[in-house]
Amino acid sequence: MNTLYSIFIVTLVVLTGIIIFLIMQNLILKEQLEKQEKILFSAQNLSRKMYELGDKKEFFKETWEILKYITNADEFTYFRFDGVNMLVPEYVEGVYKNEILKMRLKLGEGFSGKIALERSPSILNNANKSSISIHVPGTPDEDSALLGLPVIFGNELYGVILLTKLGGAQFTNGELKIAEVFVNISSAFIAGLVHTSTIRKGLIDTLKALVTAVELKDTYTAGHSVRVSKIAETLAKNMGLPFREVLRCRIGGLLHDIGKIGIKEEILKNGEPLTPELQEEVRKHPELGYHLLKKTKILEDVAETILYHHEWYNGKGYPRGLKDGEIPISARIVHIGDAIDAMTSGRLHSPRKTVDEALEELKKFSGIQFDPKVVEVAITSKEEIGRALLEKTEDVVIEDNNLLPGSLKGSGQFK
Repeated sequence: MNTLYSIFIVTLVVLTGIIIFLIMQNLILKEQLEKQEKILFSAQNLSRKMYELGDKKEFFKETWEILKYITNADEFTYFRFDGVNMLVPEYVEGVYKNEILKMRLKLGEGFSGKIALERSPSILNNANKSSISIHVPGTPDEDSALLGLPVIFGNELYGVILLTKLGGAQFTNGELKIAEVFVNISSAFIAGLVHTSTIRKGLIDTLKALVTAVELKDTYTAGHSVRVSKIAETLAKNMGLPFREVLRCRIGGLLHDIGKIGIKEEILKNGEPLTPELQEEVRKHPELGYHLLKKTKILEDVAETILYHHEWYNGKGYPRGLKDGEIPISARIVHIGDAIDAMTSGRLHSPRKTVDEALEELKKFSGIQFDPKVVEVAITSKEEIGRALLEKTEDVVIEDNNLLPGSLKGSGQFK
């Protein structure tokens, strides 16, 4: 009897142990599945945010939060490769941020330099005892582990992402593999930003070249184009138009006279009143500008603003005789910006008007030449217009992060 009881007790203990073990395994499996689901969701979320976050710091912040969850790392550093032989810390998270930001590493120097040179991800546990790693000046010589991943897209190196664990903790190969997935996403994002910057520079150079070309042909146009651009941008913003439409007004104002490149210089600089024949020649500049920009891929979306910026609200303008809402809103706005600056600057045969006088002229021709709604906004924007007219234009900088090919697409028409 005692033997059976003993067997029963032993069996019960074993079964209880097995049940506890299975429960624990189930909990561990559940925790692993939940973590895997979160990692998958994070990867999808980060991929989506690539198209929403134009700011590199915001993207790195998102990436760091995910990598910290996956690896339990204490520090995150993105070293940007300068394209020659140097790694420069650009984004750092962690207690030793200020010290790390002062560092500069050559290719092959230290653990991060080795990652960049070899273009291969790796782990270095017990880094403080390794001859490969370099101690960061101003930080304690404590036991740490490093996980480095090269930021590569195509065959081009953009930098290195370095994760650090402090206090003796170590990285695993599993953490390295998962971290690689997120760094691959980051690589695509960083490469996109770099390529976008190159394209933006191309657009800015194109704008500068076009504006310079008009200035050389017609010296009056120099400051005029910049002032019209500023006024048009102000009116578009104050009308509450979408960003793309504001940008179209800004660039349209800057390039509205670009067609004058095709007008004879002696006509533009003629000191005498123009004959009807010469007036017809000058009136060709919207169409000339339109055809020029339609052949310039990165500026084709502003071409219609240029084409219609001399149309009148009542249909008596040129070159098509459009009226009211048939005229793109950006062209209606640039038309008013052009008129304000022309009146307040004075031309060869027209006395200069004050801002108040110019606005009175707009009211007089509201509904005839000018869009009444835009006129109303111009009147309420009097102070901003005045400041735009007084600003010096000689040293105007065209550079702007918002000037991107494609920035104008998809904005539609607003009436």
